[in-house]
Amino acid sequence: MDKVSTSALLERALAAASLRQKLLANNLANVGTPGYKRFDLAMKAALHQNMNSPLENSIYRQAGTSLRLDGNNVDVEQEMTYVAENEAYFNAVANSLIKQLATLRYLITEGRR
Repeated sequence: MDKVSTSALLERALAAASLRQKLLANNLANVGTPGYKRFDLAMKAALHQNMNSPLENSIYRQAGTSLRLDGNNVDVEQEMTYVAENEAYFNAVANSLIKQLATLRYLITEGRR
């Protein structure tokens, strides 16, 4: 992986979590769609790829499974667990970015004195 700033990596992590949340919401919206196969984001791959690569390159479709006779593979309980995990991840990354920006703000403010 190329050298990148911590803030750039945190921003990418927030963007990845946001994209994943959209995918999970779409899965839940299609829970009743016959033949629908769930989508997700490979978070580790999304964060380890080149920073200029689109996050969409890490989206995958889980096509090999079915939970129902109509071919749909969305499990509402599992999706809600993923949503909660993703929300916690997003909040943790956002808090890290907020702390980093607060530190920079402090250093800039104190540097003027």
